[in-house]
Amino acid sequence: MTADGSPPLQVAISGAGRMGARHARIFDDLADTEVCVIHDPRPAAECDLPAHLQRRCTRSYRAFLERARLADMAVVAGPTATHSGVARDLIGCGLPCLVEKPMTMRPWECLMLDRMARARGIGLYCAHVERFNPALRATADVLRTWQWETVSLTRQNPGSTRLSGDSIVTDLMIHDLDIMQHVMGLTPEALLAVEGGTDEQGRAVGEGASHVTVRLQGDAGYPVTLNTGRLPDHPVRAIHARGTQGRLHVDLLNGCHHLEPAEGVTPPIPLVSAPGDALTHQARAMVASVMDGRAHGLASARESWQTLTLCHLIEQRLRLTAHQDSCLH
Repeated sequence: MTADGSPPLQVAISGAGRMGARHARIFDDLADTEVCVIHDPRPAAECDLPAHLQRRCTRSYRAFLERARLADMAVVAGPTATHSGVARDLIGCGLPCLVEKPMTMRPWECLMLDRMARARGIGLYCAHVERFNPALRATADVLRTWQWETVSLTRQNPGSTRLSGDSIVTDLMIHDLDIMQHVMGLTPEALLAVEGGTDEQGRAVGEGASHVTVRLQGDAGYPVTLNTGRLPDHPVRAIHARGTQGRLHVDLLNGCHHLEPAEGVTPPIPLVSAPGDALTHQARAMVASVMDGRAHGLASARESWQTLTLCHLIEQRLRLTAHQDSCLH
């Protein structure tokens, strides 16, 4: 029972890998939700879950859907290639869904799922968890409204071995593209430069690059640079902004920031008013959305479509560069 005596919302979770297990533990800890069923093709004992959640696991997708029909909401956190089909089935069951990023493999699938969810009158959101980072939430208004001359977003994750052979654009850079578009409110007008890492022969590589740098022109009149990779000795998730009103550094990894106003500028000091785990804040937002139908800061399917479309444009540029380089050699 919840604090007001009502029964907890029942949550169905598809996928018990790294992210799926984290979602399961988070929703299991919330006072107003209960994980009722988890689907994963692996034996429950191989999933990183406590014993009581392992007992709610099933390897049968059919059994999962049968039990999910009795739930109040669902989380889709299996392999990206399965997101579209699983979300479609859960929406068909009438369940509001939170889908791990990227929402789908192809942008048009986001719009298809969006139409399905709207037809059923239920919420469909993408788990862009960085939106709920306390440091980003504290500085979002400053990032959105100050007159910047340049902004850079850096994301380095050297420990992410699961990315080997995969695109770091759709797995890592996608976070910062979402921040740029939907937190800062910028519309990209041009891809000024797209550079990928090189292989052991010094040749450019495509979306399998271990480091990607993108420079965009936004509609606010200043360039935005995104640096993403697995190269440094330590992880970095940070935003640097410089303009006539001052400088801002947001440390997303450690949940803090430093604002240095220019002389004569006296802005309100943004405070980190809701410290804590971003994934927990996101889960609470999803619960609130199920209760009242509002987004509460969650990324919509249409926003996910916009961000994923930009990812694919960047990947096309990377492939073109790699092809041109191979022709030269």
